[in-house]
Amino acid sequence: MKASNYSTRAIAFSFACLSAFFLHAQSFDSVLVISPGLSPAVVPYKHFELAVFNQLSTEKSVFQFDTLTETSRYSALYNVLQLGYGVDKNNRLNVGGMFIFGHARSDLDETRSPFAVLGSGDANATVFHKPAAVGVYARGIPFRRLPELTVQAGVLFPATGDKMARQFFGYDRTFAQLQFSFYQQFRPWFYLFASAETDLLFSNNTRKQTTLLLPVSVYPVFRLGYSSKTYLFGSLSYNGRFNKVKPGFLKSNGYRMWYGLGLQHYFTPDFSAYIQFQLPAAIESVSLTTTTPKSSVFLLAIGGRWVF
Repeated sequence: MKASNYSTRAIAFSFACLSAFFLHAQSFDSVLVISPGLSPAVVPYKHFELAVFNQLSTEKSVFQFDTLTETSRYSALYNVLQLGYGVDKNNRLNVGGMFIFGHARSDLDETRSPFAVLGSGDANATVFHKPAAVGVYARGIPFRRLPELTVQAGVLFPATGDKMARQFFGYDRTFAQLQFSFYQQFRPWFYLFASAETDLLFSNNTRKQTTLLLPVSVYPVFRLGYSSKTYLFGSLSYNGRFNKVKPGFLKSNGYRMWYGLGLQHYFTPDFSAYIQFQLPAAIESVSLTTTTPKSSVFLLAIGGRWVF
């Protein structure tokens, strides 16, 4: 799976854990917390949540074997559409679906712009523009006295039969997610938001490998003034990758750490847009022949969320 798929897990979704308790509703301010992909908010009963994400990533790979050295660039753009619905009268559960359209480019010309991912292929590049994944999700609040905690669980399936395109997109297997998110407001202008999850990619006929991802993220969120509708947020994330092996259970396949900065503005309480930029703090790979220079890697996301 391509490394850029790390970021798309932040927008991979889920079936929520259910509870028989009644909800002590989330406060008004608490639903105005950073981007749609990171928000812990559960939308009210009989309301819809429409979120659109566009995420661009790029990186170089340096292959070295004996006297041979070859550098290539991989870029990916994911267009994500998510639609959720509040199904619980006590405002505790959302269910919905997600569709991801992918653009991926592997280029022997390392100087090519990341935005070339939208173009066509040539003698030096392999390009795909296809549906990448489709799935269902839910988001819920399991404990009535702890509305700051949300649980997500869901599943994504490959959306194209093109085996090579699946591998380029990173959605070549069924992808299941269980995520826990928690936020705390310390001041009217300061939040801290954290998430931890387990992502499992199941082996199939074309990829006989089970992979486990363990992402953990922390986001300090600053409201730019007591009456401001704009939020500035930082990010620090770790994502470990493990493969199931025989004999034995799990073997590390490397990890990545990220740091970044984002901005979100609320035009109305129900409509917002955001932009986020991330860079790698550390990249660790088990490959003996291929390395990824940190200076060549970045993630850029732009999106919006509308509740109606």
